[in-house]
Amino acid sequence: MHCLSFWVYRLDNANRRLRYYLTPHPGLDAFYWQQRGGGQVLVLSPSLPLAQAEALCLELQQASGNPRREAQLLTDTWQTLGQQHVVCSEPVEPLQNWQGQEEAEHLYRLLAGRILLLSEVEEAVASSRLFLSHPLPELLHYLYLEGKVQCRPAVVEGPKRRCLRCGSYDLQPTTCLECGGSHIWSCQTCGFMGQAKTCTPLYACGGLINGDPQRVVLNLPSGLTAAQRKAAQELQLFLRQERQKTCLFWAVCGAGKTEATLPAVQQVLAAGGRVLWACPRRDLVTELAPRLQAALPEIEMASLHGQIRERYTDAPLVVATTHQALRLFAAFDLVILDEVDAFPYADNPMLELAVLRAVRPQGKVVYLTATPSAQLLQQVQRGQMRQVLLPVRWHGHPMPEPTIHLLRLPHPDQPQWKVPNLLARLLTDSLERDLCQVLIYVPSVQLAEQVGKGLQRYFAEQELGHWVEYVHANDGQRDVKRARFFAGEYPILVTTTLLERGITLPRVNVFVLYADWSQVFSEAVLMQIAGRAGRAAAYPTGQVYFLAERRSREMEGARKRIQALNKAARQIAAAAEKEEEQHVES
Repeated sequence: MHCLSFWVYRLDNANRRLRYYLTPHPGLDAFYWQQRGGGQVLVLSPSLPLAQAEALCLELQQASGNPRREAQLLTDTWQTLGQQHVVCSEPVEPLQNWQGQEEAEHLYRLLAGRILLLSEVEEAVASSRLFLSHPLPELLHYLYLEGKVQCRPAVVEGPKRRCLRCGSYDLQPTTCLECGGSHIWSCQTCGFMGQAKTCTPLYACGGLINGDPQRVVLNLPSGLTAAQRKAAQELQLFLRQERQKTCLFWAVCGAGKTEATLPAVQQVLAAGGRVLWACPRRDLVTELAPRLQAALPEIEMASLHGQIRERYTDAPLVVATTHQALRLFAAFDLVILDEVDAFPYADNPMLELAVLRAVRPQGKVVYLTATPSAQLLQQVQRGQMRQVLLPVRWHGHPMPEPTIHLLRLPHPDQPQWKVPNLLARLLTDSLERDLCQVLIYVPSVQLAEQVGKGLQRYFAEQELGHWVEYVHANDGQRDVKRARFFAGEYPILVTTTLLERGITLPRVNVFVLYADWSQVFSEAVLMQIAGRAGRAAAYPTGQVYFLAERRSREMEGARKRIQALNKAARQIAAAAEKEEEQHVES
């Protein structure tokens, strides 16, 4: 059973500040206090779901010294359950010769750095092949009495009833089939990771102290550029200072922010610390993990996402989806949140809570993004967050600045999508003059199919219909089509924002059709899409075209921000050149 009943008791004849406690096993508490100088356990309540027991215990603490109020609280509790208030005058008999201390210590080491439901604790014990002769709830409660493990209801009662695992207020009343409780609340937000309820205990255990310092080899395929080295040094300085706990690492698309972040990771690992690299989506984890392992070949690393059965790891370097952080607690000295503006992390309080909860009390958080939100920038302006800026791409060339073309595009409801003359001319220039592939972004699945089929008909007139493919999230062949496009088997791919990130091609021009559809193409999305062009040194001047019927604020904002970043890049390059000249003269 993954639900536990708890009793509230008063500790009499003990020199302690608190008088009221709760327990799933009164005899164990009586044994524990007996071993620590005495005290009698006097059970006051009937067995209750944990959330109700916790709420009653808190109310009794607040009413301590007011016997009438204490008695009324207990009477109300018994009556709520339809029972007569039972006054127990005999203290609980302690367990005799309980010997679970050593097993509890093993369990403590297993739980360190995690926040888990009782069912998940059972999974962790089974996964680690930890043999326990004592009941698991007893060992957990002993660690709670020792102050090594926090025990709270997964869903708390009260005027601000909420889920403590994910922070959600989206709760539903239910009847628990395990414990038989009829007034139980369950969380609807994080149920995919196991049901959090008012009768379910949630155990949280902070991470163990750091390991011993060690030598950590950083193996980068090529050296850092001057701009990357400067950013890396600023990140390392951020780790050494104590005033600020968070840092925005703002790097343009294609700047090599991962490589520039690795010296900071190396610094933490070398000091014996732990690092969590959190990504919003599974595909980012699977793409990033091999790169990090290759860069830090001597460090044990673990990957966590929904398709991997492994959930529990003590590896010093963990690459995980932000959803997996829901099981982590005060475990990491450095948390790096990659693509902070991306779905599903952006504007998701549950995932934000999970990531921040994974940091040790003195740990640091670095937010990596090419398109920071207004909220992050405001925190930087207020001095609440440090900023490291890397506006220079790794090859030293600026980001391509979008060219805006205004034209009338076919309405999506038209039966056949006809290729506008301007689009046809720009495509011809890209294919014949620039000799590059073309990515065409559209704002909907419907338009991906319409534009894709329209371009196939257009090029079929030239016997080149096989030059065009289209993909979207509902396309079962999207991975195959993407792989063929990357292999150069055809030059034109029409896509939704499905391919907004993680695309690096040696020669590519980028088109955004219906770019004024601001409900899809926000300023940040347009910047990410523009960042697909010019990423390779072989073709750093890729073209970016925004095609729309009007100039939207988001289109102009994306272009102006790219221009501002390019200006900052030129200033950094000029400063580096001046510094180099001074070095040569000296």
